[in-house]
Amino acid sequence: MQLVRPDNNHPPLSIIGLILFFTLLLTSLTISGNNLKKLFTDHHGRSHRLTGLFHLFWLAFGAVIVIVSSKHFHHNNYYPHYWHNMTCLMYDIILGLSGIITTLTAASSFPHKHVVNQPGESGTLSKYAMVTQDEMMEHSFYQGVNLCQALFLHVGTWGVILDSENNDDESTTTSLVLLFAKRFLLLFLVTLPWSIRKRFPVNSFSDNWKRKRSRSNSNVKHDNTITNNNHHHEKLQANGEKRVGTIIQVGAQKGSSKSLWLINGMYRFKKWQYIFYKHVILHGLNISVALSISSSSQQQQQQPDKWPLPLTSEWRTFWLLLNTSYVMEFFLQTLVKRQILTQRKMMILNALLMTLATIASMERNVLGQVRIEAALISLFLNFYNRGHDVLNTIMTFFMLSKLIW
Repeated sequence: MQLVRPDNNHPPLSIIGLILFFTLLLTSLTISGNNLKKLFTDHHGRSHRLTGLFHLFWLAFGAVIVIVSSKHFHHNNYYPHYWHNMTCLMYDIILGLSGIITTLTAASSFPHKHVVNQPGESGTLSKYAMVTQDEMMEHSFYQGVNLCQALFLHVGTWGVILDSENNDDESTTTSLVLLFAKRFLLLFLVTLPWSIRKRFPVNSFSDNWKRKRSRSNSNVKHDNTITNNNHHHEKLQANGEKRVGTIIQVGAQKGSSKSLWLINGMYRFKKWQYIFYKHVILHGLNISVALSISSSSQQQQQQPDKWPLPLTSEWRTFWLLLNTSYVMEFFLQTLVKRQILTQRKMMILNALLMTLATIASMERNVLGQVRIEAALISLFLNFYNRGHDVLNTIMTFFMLSKLIW
């Protein structure tokens, strides 16, 4: 029996691209031979290597399910059994947790906290820079936010939580108030992680093309507390690093990278992609789901062939591409440093992922579920009341609820 519902018999472009991405990636890993074996079996940082290997397998497993479901299963007019709901839910939980653990073990197992790139160079795309611990910790926050959204969308499919069908008259004021309170509480909980956003590092996309001059490192303390990581430092030295006490300065001088214009362009695209993700796909979608008056059972009675959002193949394709993008930024850079991938192939795979995630987000079961007014108000409040995502989201919810309820 199928895990997700296909929306048509012809695989969309995002599915074709997903097949292409994993084919190219797995082919490159397979032909690397000993380099691949050492990548996952080296004793140093074994916890990260093992969790990373599992996460890669889990992503590939999810891709196979989405691809097979999208291509071969025909349209069905029945609602999924509870087992199917729980299967998708458990897959999403394991995917989210393994991604977070993979990121955190990388940050703790390797001396990336000592890495300082040249001003304006991020470790995710630059050939000469290294991924810093700050970048890893920031990614872990967003991976946690993505997991919370997945849980929120799944809970929205549980009639026992959100439906008011136990009441004799669902049109009564009491029923509506109760339903409103439940949805508000869920929206508040899924947005609550943003209250600790300031505790995580912030890496500006614009710094990657502004190329500001670095501040003086004259106050850097000199010691030798990281000599136990000599093996990993040798890897860093092979990529143009410069040691300053406990700091490892990595990167090339300005203008030394021939692909600088392409990297800058990709970071500009990433910035607008992030704004779209945060205010449309994240806050906008969460608010839109919370504002929906009809309960899941009512929707199913009105549209018996309509599957819950987190079970549709369109959403699951986007969700898989989103999670893949977060970990592949770091993993592909590691493959370049290990000489398993060339810089050119890494840039191609990153660009492919960025394009596919954008295409998948435009589908009717992703962007089509977002109220445009919710996304626009969220975006406006982001600039007017920056840094207060929880308050901004709640304000947007109440403003729109007066117009809808």
